[in-house]
Formats: sequence, structure tokens, C-alpha cells
Amino acid sequence: MTSEMKEAGAASGESSKPQAGATGQPAVRLTEFLDLATLQDIQDSLAMVAQVKATILDNNGQALTQTTVSERFSTRSAAIAAARKQRGDTNLDQPFAAPIIVNEVKLGTIVMEPAKAAPIKNSQVTKLAKKLGFPAEQVRTIIEAMNEEGMGQRTASVQFLYLLANALSRLCSQEMQLRQRIQELTALFNVSTMLSGSRGLQQILDRITRGVAETLHVKCSSLRLLDEHRDELVIKSVWGLSESYLKKGPVTVGMSTIDRAALSGQTISIADMANDERVIYPEEARTEGIVSSLVVGMLYKDRPIGVIRVYTAEPHEFTEFEIKLLQSIASQAAVAIENARLQEEALEKDRLERQVQIAAEVQRRMMPARPPEIEGFDISALYVPCFELGGDFFDFIPLGDHSLGITVADVVGKGLPASLQMASVRAALRAQADNVYDLDEIVARVNKSMSLDMRSNEFITLWYGALDYKNKQLTYCSAGHEPALLVRNGQIRELGVGGMVIGVDPEQRYDKEVVQLEAGDVLWIFTDGVPDAMNYSGEKYGKQRMREALLKYAGEPAEQICRQMLWETRRFVGLNRRTDDTTIVVMKVTE
Repeated sequence: MTSEMKEAGAASGESSKPQAGATGQPAVRLTEFLDLATLQDIQDSLAMVAQVKATILDNNGQALTQTTVSERFSTRSAAIAAARKQRGDTNLDQPFAAPIIVNEVKLGTIVMEPAKAAPIKNSQVTKLAKKLGFPAEQVRTIIEAMNEEGMGQRTASVQFLYLLANALSRLCSQEMQLRQRIQELTALFNVSTMLSGSRGLQQILDRITRGVAETLHVKCSSLRLLDEHRDELVIKSVWGLSESYLKKGPVTVGMSTIDRAALSGQTISIADMANDERVIYPEEARTEGIVSSLVVGMLYKDRPIGVIRVYTAEPHEFTEFEIKLLQSIASQAAVAIENARLQEEALEKDRLERQVQIAAEVQRRMMPARPPEIEGFDISALYVPCFELGGDFFDFIPLGDHSLGITVADVVGKGLPASLQMASVRAALRAQADNVYDLDEIVARVNKSMSLDMRSNEFITLWYGALDYKNKQLTYCSAGHEPALLVRNGQIRELGVGGMVIGVDPEQRYDKEVVQLEAGDVLWIFTDGVPDAMNYSGEKYGKQRMREALLKYAGEPAEQICRQMLWETRRFVGLNRRTDDTTIVVMKVTE
């Protein structure tokens, strides 16, 4: 290296030693962003336009390019040197140098030794200005100032040199940003690809922690999900952390200022975990051998769901690029986690729905597929649950050569709990039905059996009758159920003898009544889904409308009575959603 270059390096005010970036990694080289051919071309253009001697050095002061000397530089330099010597001016023969700096890191130096220039060629000025990305007039003005004698020339030369150095810095910075974006997009693509191929929430969580550690080149990483009920961040996945560190203790949002900030959308960088007062377990961090940490919250639609942490084994200052990359990964992770949760919930919902469908099928099989055919009687039944599973039921129980048990019941509540209670009371009733006509005793035993297992807010209404169809005699008992209606000769009689609902008082006693049936009688047994059917105005169908409709259709066959009565309630309700199960049993005496 020439003495002029050494002096130029010193004149730049920059150290000639290699410099490191913020992450502690070796500094990048100028040639990583601008190849030698491009640097040489820019240097040659500079020498030609400004009629100077120019060289570009690396960050160690070594020449990267071949020194360019313009055609007239040597002869002019000798003449100028002689004139300066005669005037006693010795300071103006020093070369000028300007550092090329990107993100506070010196990549190299450009050195120029000026001399009085020849007339400027417009085409050369335009070409150089285009390469540097500066207005041609600005370049021309500075070069013209370099033709002047004395201090003006020196000032213009320095100005032009720094203009050129800044242009090279800008080109390198643009290239660096482009590469960082490519690196970030590549990392995000890799993480996205990894997450998209995951099945199940835990697999996604494990791939996130592994992907974060590998992408950011850190020692380890962890992922905690927020348990809102306990206000705790529960560890769900780790990469590179020991079992003993994971058992260090709970992390609640209330006790961790770091995690509170992360869950609010901030990114927290910790330089030294062992000595940062915000860290909850500093000694455990020292024992684990982790020093620096970066914490980013995972938010889904502005709702916090957890945090991602990365740890390094050495002191580390996280760069803006690393912070943005982890933020992007955390954002993707939040979406992937919520999607996985929704998928698992959907799968669980499908599984439950299949179970409910199976239970509903079992429940339907508990009810008679068709009413019994008895000479002299026309019997029909209809059951419409509010949900897939219901608490209403009806049953026909054969009791002997000429007897039939008829029951309609309504379990308080809806859905699966009510359906299980329905199955229990049906089994209990069938178990006690051998006593044929001792209906008061049958219902009392059912009540006692059910009361042992029912809660204080649970109960069942039940209407049970035993029909002696040979003698056309009906014995019945009502346990808090809506009275059955007997239509005879255009008049309606309520059959409501019995006692209180089942499941409240195990010692409750019940009464029974015997009714002699006649030809043309219609027995209407129902649950409160019929009179309580409600329209959009909040008005109930009511017992009065039900009675009027029953009298209207009493002359029809039993099945037609069921369907017409159901149609009447549906027409009244309109498009309003049903809120209760509907069960109807109709028995008509035909002879």
C-alpha cells in the first residue's frame, strides 16, 4: 500500500481494524454488497470525470480496486506540486479519504488525490451521476469547485469524496436491507411450511419452539400459553431447556412485569437475566446457563394468548432484524395456535355430536315405534324434541291378556341430562308396572327410587294410566303432570288425580282414579310443549286454544288429531324457535 493510502486511511478518522456489528458477529465486507467490477467501474468514472487519482480500500485498509489515474493527472500533478512548493503551500498535496459506513459499521474507504482538472465533459458527468443516484447538476457544481485554487478546491474535493462515499453506503444499505428482507421472508416461509404441515395443537407448539431456535440461532426457546382462569402462563413447549429449569416455579401475569408487557404488545429484550430485577428466577437462569433473552407476546385479533421466549448462552444485543423476525413468527404462531384450537374444538364437537346422535337413536328406540293395535281403540302418539335429545317420553307397556300401560312424562331441563333422567324414570316405571292396577303404589315407588339420585332443582312430571281394554276401564295417576283431557259428547273433563312431582319428596303418597270409558271418548295426554308454545310476540298458545282445537278435531281418527293439533301450534308459533319438547298421545274409543 502506498504512503498516500496509509495517510488517507488515517485522515478518514476511522480505525483500520476490522469492526463488528451489534450482534458481536464479524463485520460484513464491502464486496458482499458491491462486486469488484462495480467498484472498479465507479472508481474509474470518478477518476475520469474529476481528473483525479482514486482507490477504494476495505475495512482493513487494503486496496480492493486497481488505482485509477486519469490521463492528465500525472503531468498536472507535477506542475501543481511545483507551484505549491514555490508558494510554500504543503498542506494541499494530501490525499482525501472518506469512510463507507453502513449501520454504523465501516465497510471500507474511498481515497482520492485531486489535481486541477481539465474542462468537464457533460456525458461523463451524467454517467457518473446516474451510477451514484445523484442529480447531475449537483455533481457538476462540486467538480467545478474542485477546479478552483486554494482552500475552495480542498473543500470541494472533500465534499465530493463524501458525496461519493455516501452514495456507496446507500447502495450497500439498500442491498443489505434487501437481503435481510429475503432472509426474513425465507425464515417465515420455512416456519409457515413447518406449521402448515402440523396436525394437532401440541405438534404445532413443538414446531414453533424448534423453528424459532433454529431460525434465530439461539440456544433455546420456550412457549407459554395464557390460562385466563388462573392468570398463569403455562409452559406448553420448549426447545433446549432442561427439565430442572422448567420446574423452577409458576409464572403468573400478576407477578411478571416482563410478560405483562409482552402480552400488551411490547417486545422485551433482557441483556442479563441473572442481574435483571424484572426476572423472577435469576438464579435458575444462571444455573441453566442462559444470559440474554427476547420475549414477544402472541396476540390473536388483539387478544393475548401467550408468549414466546428465546435465550442465548452469551451476552447478546438483539438486532432490529431479529426482533422483527421474532415478532413476525409470533404473529404467525398465534394464528396457527388458534386455528389448531378451533380445529380440535371442531373435532371434539363432531365427536360429541356423533355421541349425541347415537344417544338420540337409543332414546328413540326406547319409545314405541308404533302404537299398539287394540280392537275397539284407535291409539296414536307423536314426539317432537326441542333438541336432538329430549326430556319428554311416552310409553306403552303390555300388562297382561287385556291390559295396557300408558305413560307420558316430562323431565325438567333439556338435552343430555334430561335424556338420562328420562331413561332412568322409564326403567323405574317398567320395573314397578307388574302391580298392574295399584297405580298409586307404582308411582310412589318410582318417586322414592328417583328421589335418591336427583338434585334439589331436578324433578319429573308423569301421567300413568292402566287400560283394561276388555272392560273399557281406565285407572290413572298423575304426578304433578298436566291433567289429561277426556273429550265426551263435546265436553272436556280433566283427569288430574294423583300427587306432586317425582323426585322432590321420597315419602310422597299418591291417589288414583278409575274412569269408565264409552264409545266416542277421546283421551288427550300431552306435555307442556303444546300449551307453552310461544310466538314472536311472546304470547303462549295456551290451554284455551288447545281445548278449542281439540274439540274441533275430536271427530277425526287418532293420528289425524295428533297431526292437526301439532299443526295448530306450529301455525301459531310461526318461525319462532321451539323452546320445549312436545309429546302427544291420543286414544279414541271406537266401539
